[in-house]
Amino acid sequence: RAVLLSLLSVTASALTLSPLRLAVAHAVPRATVVRCAYNPAPSKARPRKSKNKTPKEKVKGPASAAQQLQLVPEQTFFDGPPSLTETLIPGLSLFTVVGIIPFTASLARQAWTRYKFTNKRLEVASGFQGKDVVQVTWREIMDAKWLRRYGGAAGDLVFTLRDGSKLELRSVPEFDRNLKFVMDQLGDEVAAACFYPDGPAQAFLDKVKAGEEPAVELPPLEEVAESKPV
Repeated sequence: RAVLLSLLSVTASALTLSPLRLAVAHAVPRATVVRCAYNPAPSKARPRKSKNKTPKEKVKGPASAAQQLQLVPEQTFFDGPPSLTETLIPGLSLFTVVGIIPFTASLARQAWTRYKFTNKRLEVASGFQGKDVVQVTWREIMDAKWLRRYGGAAGDLVFTLRDGSKLELRSVPEFDRNLKFVMDQLGDEVAAACFYPDGPAQAFLDKVKAGEEPAVELPPLEEVAESKPV
């Protein structure tokens, strides 16, 4: 009997404690399982480079001869009609009826034809009322030929351009002075190829050097600015 009573008491205590243990077991939370992703293959993605948007400074090289010429103000050395000497022979032919036509043509040239030499270009205005204007820069001229008339008082000039065309100037006044200025603009290489200076040109240069003739040069910029109308 004593053994049975002890078994019964143990069973009764086990039954009374089991609900408490179950409650405690349910009350304790389970630890959450953390799974980490793992990629055994190395990534091929490259980090993006940040673009620097700061503007780059442009390094300018030395200015060319054409650009340097544009910075120089244009100055006129000669601007006028052909020489009056071209009207002498047509004027003598007025004694004949046929001579009226060439004399009238020479007067029309005096009124409508103008030659202009500057430090940048050559300009020829001709035709009816001088409306046909031809402008040529000195860099376009590759050759020049000339012929003096009336003892060197006037002369004809024929320029050969780089495209093969020719430009003719007839009865240019003050020929040796204007020819010297033209050759100075064309450069030493073109002048040497044209066999300048010839005999009359060298005689003129000697007179300039001796002071008998004024120097062949452009007027000062101050005089040019004062001569322009405001």
